[in-house]
Amino acid sequence: MFDVLIREAGARFGLGDKALPVAQMLLAYMTNRDTGGLAGFLEKFKAAGLGPIIQSWLGGGPSAQPVSNSQVETVLGASGGLLSMITARLGVNRDNVTSAIGYLLPAIVGKLTPGGSLPANLPPEVASFAAAGQSLLAAPAAATVAAPAAGGGVMKWLPWVVVAAAVLFGLSYCGKSRTPTDAPVTPAAPASAPAAVPAPVASDAPVAAFGGGAPTTTPATAPITPAASEPAAAAASAASAAAAADEPTGSAVVSLMDASSVPALKVYFDSGKTDVHSDFAAKSADLVNYMKANADTKAVISGFNDPTGNAAANAELSKNRAQAVQAALVAAGIPADRTVLEKPAETSGTAATNAASRRVEVVLRK
Repeated sequence: MFDVLIREAGARFGLGDKALPVAQMLLAYMTNRDTGGLAGFLEKFKAAGLGPIIQSWLGGGPSAQPVSNSQVETVLGASGGLLSMITARLGVNRDNVTSAIGYLLPAIVGKLTPGGSLPANLPPEVASFAAAGQSLLAAPAAATVAAPAAGGGVMKWLPWVVVAAAVLFGLSYCGKSRTPTDAPVTPAAPASAPAAVPAPVASDAPVAAFGGGAPTTTPATAPITPAASEPAAAAASAASAAAAADEPTGSAVVSLMDASSVPALKVYFDSGKTDVHSDFAAKSADLVNYMKANADTKAVISGFNDPTGNAAANAELSKNRAQAVQAALVAAGIPADRTVLEKPAETSGTAATNAASRRVEVVLRK
């Protein structure tokens, strides 16, 4: 519904891939029930004397009047307001965000008010889009992963790079002599040492998107299985099984490494919730840095379904959770086009006893 609009905003206002989370957070803020939903959002503009402009947006069309940066600042620019939240979480220029929101608002309001009237309920596509934005707004500002300064920093980080390389080499050597259940733990490498991370695992398997056919691999049993390597695949499968035996009871983020030291994630959610745990930024640092160092990798995001209850509602919840993880990765600096949402996969057991049905897995593929 908003794809073309978001691409245009990213190109016009220098936001690039950050245009997607900007639009998601804007829509989440506009439709927040705690502040009166869309009607309450539009009232903020009417209270600022912009009633005629708001009226022109309803229903969409060429008669929609533009809104200036100063008018957007008046309504949304207060301390702790939407503009502050977006710039703090995404690390983008405030003027660019303000201009982009002024461009997006008339079109979004027009799409949400067909026939010129406010909707009783949001369409499912809009609701899931807003849910991803709500997860970004709920995350602490520190969740944004910033790249280190370019000037004068090479020698400063060189010792850490050497240490990280030694740790990764030791893990790789020890992994050859361990049994498959001895899954390597995530090395505590600094966030600025992507150069020491090994090359990504090759895979020619196609990726199935949400709404398409069955996924080509099942992340629960083969997270990033190395191509043509049966012992490595067995080790990865055993490591996944060992981790599943000790799954958390609530919201959490678990950082993993496969047999070839390629990072992966398991993100667990509270029952019925789509909020990503606040530890996501710290736990995903290895995976984010790996992707920044290996531009040919994509993050494949797979949600898992509770097999009991309402199948359609469970699938929608799984999709919303996967989109929330996708939004968190984009906020951490991963371009949206390097993330892929797979069709939800079913798990066995019940929601009360099977934490696996509350998880989203992130694996890396070429």
